[in-house]
Amino acid sequence: MSSATIQRDVACVKVDSLLWLTVGYSDGMSPFRAALFFAGALSFLSACGDASSSQTSHPRSGGATDAAAHVAANAPRSEAAGDNSAVSPAESSVVPADLGPVHQLVVRDLDGNPFPLSRLAGRPMIIEIWATWCGPCRKNRATVHELLPTMPKRLAIVGISVDTGANLVKGFLKSNPANEFEFMATPEFMEFVSARNPSPSIPKTMYVDSKGRVADLSEGTQSAKWLAAMAKNLR
Repeated sequence: MSSATIQRDVACVKVDSLLWLTVGYSDGMSPFRAALFFAGALSFLSACGDASSSQTSHPRSGGATDAAAHVAANAPRSEAAGDNSAVSPAESSVVPADLGPVHQLVVRDLDGNPFPLSRLAGRPMIIEIWATWCGPCRKNRATVHELLPTMPKRLAIVGISVDTGANLVKGFLKSNPANEFEFMATPEFMEFVSARNPSPSIPKTMYVDSKGRVADLSEGTQSAKWLAAMAKNLR
């Protein structure tokens, strides 16, 4: 709503309120009662104006999931400030229109370098949103790795961690098998996920086709049967 519309509506409220209040006034009132009446009317209208202004001066703030807020709090300074200086010219160029929404996202590798998911265009993806401290996440990763020999070779298995730092992921991978791609979540990636599933729970598994479109976003551990079917049918 524009400020002009708000001012017009407030003015209408004031006029209507004044007409309503003057119904109680009569010529038979004593001067003293009349003065008290109109003083009260002016005070009421002034309060209406203040209340209308306060309702339009504070925009509603959107909520964020715990994981999304955590990733935003731990984002590198340049990214949090909207500074793309850390991204190379090739990576900061406009993404071609034929790429899907997932391809337009940027995550970070375990060394902190930006990685546009457009680099995986043409390959379907199973993206695991996880953390090293999450028991169900570990179980989900184990199921995926058991199925790897039967999955199509063109399918990219991508782990995107919401841990506090990449060192935790590096430590985990010293004693556990790694996916083909291991990344750290960025605020923009978590906003994308939260827009489709606002629950703060992990693991989440995002199934993405080769055009960068989300085929499914599932929450919780995935059954081997479901994972195998999705891996086979993603195009």
